Amino acid sequence: MTKVAFVTGASRGIGKAIALDLARHGFDIAPTARSLDASVVAWEGTLEETARRARSYGRRAAPIKMDLLDLDEIRSGFSRALEELGQIDVLVTSATNIDFSPSGTYLNLFVDTDWEALERHARVNVLSSLLLNHLAIKHMVERKSGIVMNVTQDVSWLPHDQLPLPGQGMCGMAIPVTRGVTDRIAPALKREVGPHGVTVIAFDPGMTLSNDESRFGDTRKAGYRPEMAHSVMVPARAATYIARCRNPAVFNGEFVVALDLVRKFGLLTESDIFPDWKLGVQDVDTIPRLMD
Repeated sequence: MTKVAFVTGASRGIGKAIALDLARHGFDIAPTARSLDASVVAWEGTLEETARRARSYGRRAAPIKMDLLDLDEIRSGFSRALEELGQIDVLVTSATNIDFSPSGTYLNLFVDTDWEALERHARVNVLSSLLLNHLAIKHMVERKSGIVMNVTQDVSWLPHDQLPLPGQGMCGMAIPVTRGVTDRIAPALKREVGPHGVTVIAFDPGMTLSNDESRFGDTRKAGYRPEMAHSVMVPARAATYIARCRNPAVFNGEFVVALDLVRKFGLLTESDIFPDWKLGVQDVDTIPRLMD
């Protein structure tokens, strides 16, 4: 039976690459984003484009408009995915909150950040992830099978006193704080879900070239270095490997660094991992499929 992957933030960047690489490897997909056929923000990529690409690989695709600020929309979107595709075998919570506004969470000191911006950030990164995990894991426990990858990031660097302030080479505190929550979901659930055939992972995509030059000005202020970033295919290929793994339980409760996994299992060449960053975001079709 064909497996189904539910991927948030799939209109561009890491989420899109993961959804499309899964589709290339035989998964039907339910990609989600805030809009279907027009970008909510002034960046390239739409959900319908992701769905069209998946269908070109011969897969079913059910694009779902889902605003992660709206918990009822999350519930209805998940239900719709089940209705259209029948099951959810893999959940990837790739979407995140990126707020470059003057008093937003990305570049500002805590005291200079609007409370409403902090609340939005927490709802997207924490509450939506918890709700999606709750919906998906309940379904997966009933089916005795499933994989959840909660996209997060390593926040172990926070204790270093030499770090620059937000906007001067570091992101705002909302990012590491909320990611500190998402990276604890997997170890907290390991004992509960493992006996039911479900695997939950904290999935770190690393510094990934997943946006274009129009955003480098702001992202550089938060410590992003495109010249040091690896290809978007690193998290995409790592996610595909885990989703196809014959024994995903070996990853249950673990913090998986995409780059480490890709190198460990030889999933990409070094030239694929670090292509010329000036050429922009790498297309999934430029990398050969994994062998069956």
